[in-house]
Amino acid sequence: MNKSKWLLWTSLPILIILIALGIYGIVLYNNLYNSKTAGFDETSKQILSQTSITEIDKIEQYNGSKAYHVLFGKNGEGEEKLIFYPLEGKEKSLTTIDKSEILTEEEIVSRWESECNNCKLIKVTPALEENEALWEIAYNDMNNDYVLDYKSIYDGSSVHTYRFQRMFN
Repeated sequence: MNKSKWLLWTSLPILIILIALGIYGIVLYNNLYNSKTAGFDETSKQILSQTSITEIDKIEQYNGSKAYHVLFGKNGEGEEKLIFYPLEGKEKSLTTIDKSEILTEEEIVSRWESECNNCKLIKVTPALEENEALWEIAYNDMNNDYVLDYKSIYDGSSVHTYRFQRMFN
């Protein structure tokens, strides 16, 4: 009888702590996700009301020298557009690109794969640096360095590359 009471009194607090940690983890995850997508709804409303875009397929965020929401959408004629919506300032100067004029994400990834053997792709994001539209390709190279490779969104030519060596294993 004593052992069963002891087991109950030690396992109950452990169970309560595990449940509390689980709830904390879920709340933390939701808060981080919400902060990542903060402003997407407002940007969508602005684009739909002030441009010829009638449908938004996807929104991403690009954080370079300036932060942008990157929208993939279509206008009334069904033409696909890529729009860079700056997050700073009250006056928004949009950069709109016709998707028929650029390399697709699949094409740029295919070219990158042929150039970089034994590399692990992390993500590909449209970027805007110094008013130049680019593809930002983030990957780990064969030395496990983190690399940001910027290529022209129009022809895939290399613009610049940043390589970050791993300091800790």
